[in-house]
Amino acid sequence: MNEQLTKKEAEKLLYSTNEADVTNILLYVCLNFEDWEWVQDACLKLLNSENENICGLAITCLGHIARIHSKIDKKKVLPILKSMNANKKLTGRVEDALEDINTFAE
Repeated sequence: MNEQLTKKEAEKLLYSTNEADVTNILLYVCLNFEDWEWVQDACLKLLNSENENICGLAITCLGHIARIHSKIDKKKVLPILKSMNANKKLTGRVEDALEDINTFAE
């Protein structure tokens, strides 16, 4: 993956219909982009995906943001994550992300 990937280029892939492209670029930006707020907002948008793998990875990446940057917008993220706990297929990922946020984020 190109280290000089721009946000505009990343957005093209993040909001494409190709699951592999979306998941690959989401993980890439989560681990490599310094603008944690931009990555956080991308994750929040992807929580609306009908694709369970994309949605699940977006949840996991929110936890990664907290762990990597020690920051996350709790007022924005926590209510959304908690509401997603109703989906039993995502509960484990939600609980892991919430634990990372509570442990690592300011």
